[in-house]
Amino acid sequence: MTRTEERLTDALGAAARAIRDDTLLPLQFPERKRRHPAWVAPLAAAASLLVMVGLATAVSGLLAGSDRPGTAAAPPRHYVQVTGDDHLVVRSTATGAVTATVPVPHVTNAPWPDVVAATGTGTFFAAAFVPGRPGQRLYRFGVTDSGRVRGFSIVPGGVLGGAGWAASAMAATPDGSRVAVSFSFVGIGQPCGTVGHPPCPLPSHRDSLPGAHPDYIDVISPATGAASVWQGGLSRRGRHATIASLSWTADGQELAYLAQWCGYDVTGDGICSSFLDRGGYQDAEVWAVNPGSQGGRLDGGHLLLRQSARFPYIAQALISPDGSTITAVVLTDRVDGTFPRVLSVQRISVATGKRLGVLYRRFLGLGSLGPGYNPSFFALGQDGTGQHYLLYNGTYDPLSFGEAFNGRIDGGRLVPLKPSDGGLAGEAW
Repeated sequence: MTRTEERLTDALGAAARAIRDDTLLPLQFPERKRRHPAWVAPLAAAASLLVMVGLATAVSGLLAGSDRPGTAAAPPRHYVQVTGDDHLVVRSTATGAVTATVPVPHVTNAPWPDVVAATGTGTFFAAAFVPGRPGQRLYRFGVTDSGRVRGFSIVPGGVLGGAGWAASAMAATPDGSRVAVSFSFVGIGQPCGTVGHPPCPLPSHRDSLPGAHPDYIDVISPATGAASVWQGGLSRRGRHATIASLSWTADGQELAYLAQWCGYDVTGDGICSSFLDRGGYQDAEVWAVNPGSQGGRLDGGHLLLRQSARFPYIAQALISPDGSTITAVVLTDRVDGTFPRVLSVQRISVATGKRLGVLYRRFLGLGSLGPGYNPSFFALGQDGTGQHYLLYNGTYDPLSFGEAFNGRIDGGRLVPLKPSDGGLAGEAW
């Protein structure tokens, strides 16, 4: 049986078990050679249709992954946010009020914002720079039902990244047993790299510009600090490769990442800013690797989704807990300047590559025409159930990056979260 058939069989069985025996009518067998009135057949057909509709409703509720058939779990009560000045705070989803501050050491004028990830069970991880030292440390903490921080600690294993490198995306398995962190090179000519990590490029020729050095991924065990490294396989001559987002399946058997490539028109910190209407280059692919191994090449897994005419600009992409769908931020419509000006959050089938639905859509406005408005600042996050999504454009300058936003997707709308002006560097729930 295929995976889909097995899930349908399990769901049908569960729906059948939910029917009480005392509500069932005894089976009636017609006598042989007995003729029924003409109205009996249509009535039986209608009754069968009602049973099938009810069963289908139960099945759809079970397949949705909700707590009980036909219902959706409530969104998380709190979210953890990296503020624009690089502090970590806990906020109430309902009110936006700050309920606690996470005691991560703060580094003034850090080369890159801290990053945060959630397990979906009240445990969070943060990668933050170390005062007076190169690289970043990984921290773990919990958030109580009242929004307080508990169990704050340093994850063993030492400093990650090294000088010149910064954590750019992070994702944790639902059980918190592994954390994936992607690193981007944000320095020029610095003594980079730690044991097992790629060396820093030398800025002596074009191929050694910061944008020419591709990102890599560390997969870390918070219990021991042991890490495996995924690197290589993204290089394209004359292109800058980055990893824009990370996500896990619920069983932790697949780590999905979104790889993006752009031309050499990059800023000093390696963020692409190519003008697509002037022949600028942009491409994206979603890949999955098996994190159970001891690391390897990033192209050693399997391709889940490729940018195409149907999905012309993929800015973010997350795999669903069951691994069957990808939820992506896709930019479409006419290109005026840097990129297409209509943003939509779409659900896409991994098996067929076809769009299953649109969760949210917005026109980015005239700000999308400016040279600084960059899709690198769009971020999509999901909770542990894969039912609730955060969408925002992060650290921004209103004169360059256009209209800012931050909210949760609900019924095709973006319900604002604080700060609603998008003045943040990251968040997770």
